Amino acid sequence: MKFITKILILSILLLPACSGVGSVTKKRYANSENTIVLVDMTRRNFDLQDAGSQLQGAIEEAMVDTSYALAGESARYRLKFKVLKFDGGNRAIRIASMGFADSAKSELRVKVALFDGRQMVGAWEIQSWVKGGPTGGTEEKLFERAAKEITSHLRGDF
Repeated sequence: MKFITKILILSILLLPACSGVGSVTKKRYANSENTIVLVDMTRRNFDLQDAGSQLQGAIEEAMVDTSYALAGESARYRLKFKVLKFDGGNRAIRIASMGFADSAKSELRVKVALFDGRQMVGAWEIQSWVKGGPTGGTEEKLFERAAKEITSHLRGDF
């Protein structure tokens, strides 16, 4: 029994030391075929800046479902967007009216353009809204829906 214990202790101490990984990389190219950078053009409009940054966060999360990889300034594609209209509405009234009151509706309107270098290869105007229901809907849902619509255009679903 002592012999088996010694073998187990030695194998626990020596076997992990026998594994590893190493890599040497020499790279002179940039894989920019499916790289994309998001450009928020809303930054110039003080009233809609917050909506623009919320939309950018939602688009970044929704990009996981596409074949594009978010990259920096050296990306092949540029997705430029500008929030044209944002109205948060009134969630309490949406809950109370179960979504029947149009005055409480939360709305978002965005203009989006996809550029390959300096050439525009696509442009869309996205409208997203939340009318209500039992929970009244949230602003996050509004931005998520707009981001999913934008990424579905990028995938070519339309």
